[in-house]
Parts: sequence; structure tokens; C-alpha cells
Amino acid sequence: MNDANPEAVDKSTAATAASAHARINIPLNLDNWRALDEPTQRALLWFHQHALDARLTLKDAGEALGYDGSTIFRVLKGTYEGSWPNIVAAIAGYQRIVENRGTIQAQHFAENRFTRLIHAGLDYALANNSITTVEGESRMGKSISTLQWRDLNNHGRSVYVIAPAYGGTKALLRDIAASVGVNKNLNNAQMHEAILRAFNRNRILLVDEAHRLLPSDRKATNPVNLEILRDLHDRTGCGLGLVATTRFGAELRKSEYMFEQLLGRIGMPVRLYKEIKEADILPILAQYVARPGERLVSVCVEIANAPGRLGILVETLRVSSRIASKSRAKLAEEHIFKAIAIRRQMQGDGGAK
Repeated sequence: MNDANPEAVDKSTAATAASAHARINIPLNLDNWRALDEPTQRALLWFHQHALDARLTLKDAGEALGYDGSTIFRVLKGTYEGSWPNIVAAIAGYQRIVENRGTIQAQHFAENRFTRLIHAGLDYALANNSITTVEGESRMGKSISTLQWRDLNNHGRSVYVIAPAYGGTKALLRDIAASVGVNKNLNNAQMHEAILRAFNRNRILLVDEAHRLLPSDRKATNPVNLEILRDLHDRTGCGLGLVATTRFGAELRKSEYMFEQLLGRIGMPVRLYKEIKEADILPILAQYVARPGERLVSVCVEIANAPGRLGILVETLRVSSRIASKSRAKLAEEHIFKAIAIRRQMQGDGGAK
């Protein structure tokens, strides 16, 4: 499938392309493909972001499309002189394979009113080049719902990062840089500029654990980490999704004078319901037991509304699946009740009744 290509490759390009077993570290720069038509740009954007997310090497990427690594290098740099329609056709074929795999994985995702609310909020941010905040208590499915939305909508448009637990501005920039192939060893200003080149109005940055970006010093007057994200949104027009605990929104509103620039740009603040109802857990339970009985449903609702929320419920169900597997039996309600009993026993008197 390789196209004839008379282009000479300089030594630097050849050396980079020869690093077949290294992760692709070519910065995603939308300017590289500016001269190409829009359908070609969309295909290249999808493939480049997918290669970064999937941690592909040049060799992996070449095998996926039927080209060698040096050709892939030139394609991603925008210096390729062969047939772009052939490249686009190869990407389209590979994309169908990836999306088919995603469909199989999606069968294990349980949709409920929480996921629908989160997805609607992120849809709004992408469609309106706006900012959406998703706030809810820990372990209510925010992260998995955000990742599912990314996978369902990712035509190269969505970039997902987890806000760093420590390291401040440098760590935040490095994490975003890594997600778009930018060199993490640049200084802050250089990284910021390179990141800007990876976004436009057709893209969205999803930041999970965004409450970590709040200033640790309550006397601070410049929330620099959040200002970096706002600047990215303002200068590129990209959508922004901030996923956080309820503390995030409370702090923004408490210090409105400090966060006024960000607050004024939030087009869709999503606040998840505090109470988890029977209808919310039935799609999850149905993945383990086809027709759960009333008593099991009641106990599971109680677990889902205790500390740990849906996360603890899912962990308990996974334990029940392991119990059934070790017994070489088909998973049934008795295994779930056994897993619940084990959990209560381990918690002692403080466990859920």
C-alpha cells in the first residue's frame, strides 16, 4: 500500500522515524495540515490523537495503516508528499476496526440518569465551544461516564487528562502536553504555546479531578492553574469539561471575586443528584443478574447511598463474580449476598446493615 515518494528524508527525520519502538512523540500541531482539505484534516486529527491515547509507536502506527514508520512520521508532521487520499482511506479502515472494538467494550457500560446528565453537559460544551462543570460526590461514576463520552465522541476531538495531585502548574502543563504529544521538558511558556497549537474550536479538553486545581493557599489571588485552562479556552475556542467533587463548585462560588473570569464562562454547570435511586442501579445489576429480586435491589440501593457510593457497589458485584468463578458456578444472587456479607464482616459494626 506504500505510495511512491521521491521526497528526501533528512538525517534528523530518519533518526526520529527509526525509533520504531519509542512512543509517538510528535506534537499534535493543527497548523501542520492547514493546507489540506477539511476531511483529510479530520482523519489525521483522529489518527494522531488516537495514536497518542493508545501509546502507539511509529512501528505500531505504520502497521495499523500499512505504511512504514518513516512515512507515518512525515504524515503526522505534514511533510508527506505522497497520496493523501490513500492515507485517508487507510485511516478510515483502521478507524472502523477501533470503533468496532469500542462497541464491544461499551456493552459493559451501564447507562443511567447520571451518565445521561454528564453526557448532555459535555455535548453542550463541545457544541457551543463552552465550559461545562460536572460536580458530584466521590465514586458516583463521573470519571467512567466522562471516559465513555470521550470514546463515543472521539473523532480526534477529545483530550482527557487527570489533574495532577501535586506539582502545580508545571505538572498540569506536562500532563496536557503528554496528551497531545508535546515535549514535556520545555519550559512552562513554551509548553503552553505548543499546547495552544493542538486545540481549536472543534476540540474539547476534559479535566478530571479538577478540584485539585484549586489554590492550596486560601490567600492566593491568582488561581493560576484554572487560569491556564481558561486561557486555552479563550485563545483557541475549544470546549472545556471540568469534572470534580462538590467542593469545586462550592469554592468557586465562595470566592467569586477570584474566579469571576472562569465562572462567567461556565455555560452548563452539571450537579449530580445526591440520592441514588433503584432505577440508577438496575442497569448495573442487570450486567450480573438478569432479574434481580426485590431484596437484592433494596440492599444494593442502600450500599449505593452509603459512603463509597456506586464505586463500592460495583466492587462488591465484582467480588461476587469472582466468588462464583472460583466455585465454577453461574453467577447468582446468592454469590452477591455472600460478597455483601464478606464486606460487612470485614467492616465490623461500622458496615452497612
